Amino acid sequence: MISNGLNVKELLELNGEKVFLKKLGKEYGDDYWKAISEGDIESTIFTGTQQVFNKENIENYLQNISLDSSRVDFIIFSKITKKVVGEVVLNDIYRNNRSSNIRIVIFNKQDFNKGYGTEALVLALQYGFGMLNLHRIELEALSFNERAIKVYEKVGFDKEGVKREGWYFNHRYHDLVIMSILEDGYRSKYIGNKYDLKAFL
Repeated sequence: MISNGLNVKELLELNGEKVFLKKLGKEYGDDYWKAISEGDIESTIFTGTQQVFNKENIENYLQNISLDSSRVDFIIFSKITKKVVGEVVLNDIYRNNRSSNIRIVIFNKQDFNKGYGTEALVLALQYGFGMLNLHRIELEALSFNERAIKVYEKVGFDKEGVKREGWYFNHRYHDLVIMSILEDGYRSKYIGNKYDLKAFL
């Protein structure tokens, strides 16, 4: 907590060269809904989400995550357009184990291959290992999503194994690739790099 009683994460902005992240809250509800509703369904499906969202779902979702201490949700803004291009979420945060899951989605294909996802991941890892003092951050990627797996490997995630037929969609089962990054691996790769984390008071 800071002196005026506000929670630091409510004021946090994670600042990169191409994107900046803001904690997702009701004040960004309209921007978030617009980005999701105009995005490609395929992008959301690749995160493992099978729910179809509407405006009411989003409002309830934002209310629920604001009360959930086991997650931190960020929306990704393009620095050029100042528009929401995606989200990155640290969830299933276990303080005792110092571990969490991470997931990311870029909503629209027109924003692929611009470096937004890579930079947003690094910024979220910086928050996880720095501000949350985590030791391990893991994810699961659909085995056929080779583009995403290459990005995760580039960022520093290692493959650990495969959850066989762990995801069911459209009458088929698909394997999930389990990947993780540990704090030592993150620190050796990124400490002293160009990414900057700032709290605006």
